[in-house]
Amino acid sequence: MMLYLYVLQNQWLVIALLSGAALVLIMALTYQALWLPRGVEKRSETIKVRGPASFFRWLASFIPWVIILLIGVCIAFTLCEVTQNHAIPPNW
Repeated sequence: MMLYLYVLQNQWLVIALLSGAALVLIMALTYQALWLPRGVEKRSETIKVRGPASFFRWLASFIPWVIILLIGVCIAFTLCEVTQNHAIPPNW
């Protein structure tokens, strides 16, 4: 039996495989980032929040970079999807 993988016909399969591989990679990186040394919490308490730049520096001092990257990608995807759907009112 031969497996015919037409991308247009089975695009859900390709998307599922690629997103699964991406989630495994993100999970492995998140697991590694969560086991930081305990001194990180002390460093986050010394940063004074006085504006947007210091606020993001304070967030980055105790939130793993993978989670910050994931949140940024989700925000970017949401904005792109909303603007794309805004151009086609019947489908929105």
